[in-house]
This record gives sequence, C-alpha cells and structure tokens, in this order.
Amino acid sequence: MLSIKVTDSDVTIVRLRADLAIDSRATTAWELDRLLSVVRRSPVVLELSDDPVSPAAVSTVIRANRMCRDSGIPLAVVARSPEARRAVAAGSGVDVPDIHEALGVAVAALTASAPVAA
Repeated sequence: MLSIKVTDSDVTIVRLRADLAIDSRATTAWELDRLLSVVRRSPVVLELSDDPVSPAAVSTVIRANRMCRDSGIPLAVVARSPEARRAVAAGSGVDVPDIHEALGVAVAALTASAPVAA
C-alpha cells in the first residue's frame, strides 16, 4: 500500500519504497494508476525512500512519469541519494522526470509551475 499525503497547496505526495520488490511492482503500478485517476491534474511528487533503489522501483517511477505525462499531471521525483537519482535518470532515457534531492524543493517547483486559476 502506498503512503499518500496532500499538501495545503494540493500537491499529492506519494511515498514509494526504493527497494520495491519485483513481485510488488504490478500491484504498486495499479495503485498509482488508480491514484492518478483520482488526483486528475493536481501535481504529484513521487518520493523514494532512502533504501537502495531497485530496478522495480526505477521501472515504477518511469511508468508513473509516463502516466502523468499522458494525463497532463505535473510530476516530480524525490530521491535523496545520488545513486537513486542517477538510476532514475538513466532508466528514463529521453523522458527524464523532474528529479530533486529534497521534498520541499520538489513541492516548491511544482507549485511555482502550476497555472493560476481564473
């Protein structure tokens, strides 16, 4: 089960285990898909835990990035370790998500780029 928090500025923060096991990837992707259908266009931060990053976690981040892009949902990724940031960037190919070292920076970046309501 994913840990989810919504900030005062309507940014949804999803905590993802960086050491996600391959047999949990499909369930996690399904949970993310359901979540993204609920948040609609609200920005999302995918925050990786501090554990060593697994290939399944990288794959899940890449899938979330694609789902968000296709749905028009702004996404940022938080990975505190340089190794995790490099793994996500390398695994993403040309469609690298916005990756930050700190949660506050990611939230600020998403709220700064959010369109102003009329």
